[in-house]
Order: sequence, then C-alpha cells, then structure tokens
Amino acid sequence: MEDFNPFTESPTVILDHAAGLTPGAFLQSLLLMVNPADLTPSDSVRFLVEHERVSAWWASIQTPAIISAAGESPVVEDYTFMDRMSGSERTIRIAELAREELALALRWSSFVTQERIDQARLLAGSLKLTHQALALGEISPAHVRAITDSVERFSSHAELESAQGACEKCESPATTQRLAAAQAAFDSDCFALQNAVLPFARTHGAGRTKAKVGYEIEKIDAEGQARRREAARRNRNVYIKPGDDGISTLIAHLDSLSAHAIYRAIEAAAVNPAIPGDCDANAQERRAEALTALILGIGHEGVSSAEPISVSITFDITIPISECDARTFSSTYPELASGPLSQLVLDPAAKIFGRPAFVDEQGHPLDLGRKRYQIGGALRRLIIARDGTCRFPECNRAAHNCQIDHAIAWDDGGASEVSNLGALCVRHHQLKTHGGWEILESKRDGSVTWRSPDGHKYSHFPEPITQPCSRQRPAKKQFPIMPPDPTGDIPSF
Repeated sequence: MEDFNPFTESPTVILDHAAGLTPGAFLQSLLLMVNPADLTPSDSVRFLVEHERVSAWWASIQTPAIISAAGESPVVEDYTFMDRMSGSERTIRIAELAREELALALRWSSFVTQERIDQARLLAGSLKLTHQALALGEISPAHVRAITDSVERFSSHAELESAQGACEKCESPATTQRLAAAQAAFDSDCFALQNAVLPFARTHGAGRTKAKVGYEIEKIDAEGQARRREAARRNRNVYIKPGDDGISTLIAHLDSLSAHAIYRAIEAAAVNPAIPGDCDANAQERRAEALTALILGIGHEGVSSAEPISVSITFDITIPISECDARTFSSTYPELASGPLSQLVLDPAAKIFGRPAFVDEQGHPLDLGRKRYQIGGALRRLIIARDGTCRFPECNRAAHNCQIDHAIAWDDGGASEVSNLGALCVRHHQLKTHGGWEILESKRDGSVTWRSPDGHKYSHFPEPITQPCSRQRPAKKQFPIMPPDPTGDIPSF
C-alpha cells in the first residue's frame, strides 16, 4: 500500500492500514481522520479496537511523567524547628511533597494521586514488562491495575517495605545489603508473575486477569498464604458511607465464613412474615429490613432475642443571629417539632444533646473575638463548624480531626480571629509550615487561596453551614438577656 493516502481513502481502508501499526502518534493521527459517525457497525468495532490500543499507549506515557514529578522512590524531607510549647528543637518528616501539587493540578484526590505515584514506580521498576505491554496496546489500564494492586500481597513486598524502613532509620552496610536482597526477591516474584499473567491478559478481560493474578500469587508465594490471611483479618472493619436522600451505606469487611453466615441469616429473615416492613418491598428492600430487625431487635414477639440498642446522638443546631430569640425558636424551626426528626427526638432510647451555633445572614459562623494563641472551646467549635473539613483544596479530612492553624503566623502578628484561623490536617499543616506551601489570602467565611512551591495558585471555598437567608427580617428584634457564661463558651438555650 505504497500509494496509501489517508486524505482520500475510505474509513474501511484507513482501518485496514491501521490494524498493522504499532500504537503511537501516527496511528493516533490516522484515527483522527476518521469520522466515527460515518462508520458501519463492523468498522465501528474495528475503530474502537484501534482506539483502545492508542489509549493504552497514551496512558503508558503518563508513567515517566509521574516519575519525573514524584521521583523513582519515596522522597522524605526532614525539618527541624523550635517547638513553642516545650522550648526545644523538634524534627518532623514529610513524605511525598509532590503529591499535593499533582493532586490539585490534575484534580485527583490525594488518595488517587498516591495510588498513581505508587503504580508508576512499580511500572518503571519491578513491573517493566507490564508497562511495555501497555505501551504496545496489548493490555489496558484496567489490566495494569489488576496486576499492580496485587503485588503488595507478596511476602517479598512486605520484606522490601521492612528493609526500606530499616535503611531509613539507620543506613549501614547490613541494612543496605538487606534492602538489595529484598528488592531482588521482589523483582524475581514480579518477573514470574508477569510471565504467567501477561499472555493470559492479552486475550482476556481485566476481571478474569485479576483472578488469574491471585491464582499465580498463591503458586509463586505459597508460604505467604498464612501471612496474607492474617493481614486480611487485621483489615476487618465496619463503617458507614453517608449517602443522599436519607440513605447511607453500611459496609462490613469480615472473614468469608462470618460474612456468608450473616448473609444467610439475613436472607432467612427476609422471607419471614413476622419481620415488619413495607407490603410492596422487593427482595433487596426486604434484606435491608431484615438486617435492621436482626441487629436492633425490631419485630413481633418472639422474632428476635436481641436487646434494643440505646443510641446517643449529638447534633449542632444552626441559628441565624437574627432569629436568636428563644421565644420564637420553636415557631421558626418547626422541623424540630414535627417530621422525621421528631420521631428521633421523641424516641426514649435516644439521648439528644444540642449545641447552638450562631451564624450570620450568609450562613457563616460569627466571630467570637478570642485573642489568644491556643484555640479551644467555643472558638475552636466555630472554626470546625465553618470549615467542615481541612481547608487545603480537595482534602476531605473532617475538621474536628484537624489542627486549628493561623494563616498569618502568630509570631508574625497574626491574630486569633476567625478570618485568620482555619482547620488543617497534620499533613497539610506541615506542608504550610515546612513544605513550601503558602496561604496568600484567608477570609472570614473560610475561603482561602494557596500558592504551591512551584508558584501555582489554588483556592478553597467551604460550604455555608446554613443556606444564605433571603427572607426579610424585622427592623428591630429583642433578644433575651442572658447571664455571662463563666466558661466563655457560647450561651445555650
């Protein structure tokens, strides 16, 4: 096809020519000359096959770029500073300084960014054969994840991490030799895994490839099976994932025997007519009702011997300052006296604790006027209520688990007032203090502008804790006179 001309050939001829090409810029340019809307069903499939090969090649190019940004191995920086509280020097260590820059620039979460960095290092090192297969379009990024996410199960990987930690604490000929031996063992395991899995992955989907990876790991590292099972047991957990429309997801990581036993009990209860529920509920809804009944002991007499659970609940009541009249509180907030919340409040098994938080007309907490370095009590609660999470962009660490930071340092004249305070998790507090990140602007409503060590700017805007008020307020309002609070805390009703 020496006279091949993509500008004049039909899509079918172009795809015939593309089928024999190695993925790269030329193949990509050929596909760009085809209008997908003009393809026949058969040519559409062929086009998607070539598009997938080009996508895999293009994804492979991301690996060296990530390595250039984050380094071939984890980078840990030590910072020594004078501790204000103890008056002595302290040293802290901050790992992966490039992570936040990548996360914000690419709009990835911090967790996803670290996953991408770890994956890139594996593909550039022990899993080079996998990276080559990706660059040739033989496997997809999903296949790559099935492999990279599983190699941590090797006993050699656990030994490699242990050796790396020992070498960081005390680098000596012995620790260096141990690290080299651990790396060689891990490389050997990864080489054996790739030789077994990649031929399979070239002709199978990512799901079956993942199962194949697990099977081969058990063969290569049979002695590590007991260790992996014990490590998995240590990851057992039950947690809740908040959802929308009043529905949340309860997730349980259990050993397989317990999980199947519990599920069988739920299925048995779901078909028991003595379990209360909606008459028109489908099978999956009945399972949800059955789980609730089994755990909370809800049902007709004799259905469950479980004792009802006593629940303690604490929630913040947000009160616009213009509605701070105790005499009109119940009429202003009728949802506290009726609706679904009333059932919770009136439940004798629920213990309710309310903490009022006063907000302005825009829905943001009011400044309490504290002027001291240590932030606690009402002022800390106010900052936590305003920020909700760490105020570093895209960080979702809950504010109540964060430190309260001065945007302008106390030593530089920064005041302990709402506009200069914000919640920062430990890592992002350290990045601000020692890692080269800088707050350019901090506002009363919690919004903040950051500058990265490379000079890029990122902004963060917290959500108001109430909706901005649009109703017209009375020109003058009488507030109840309250005695001063000896703790200096927010007055409560």
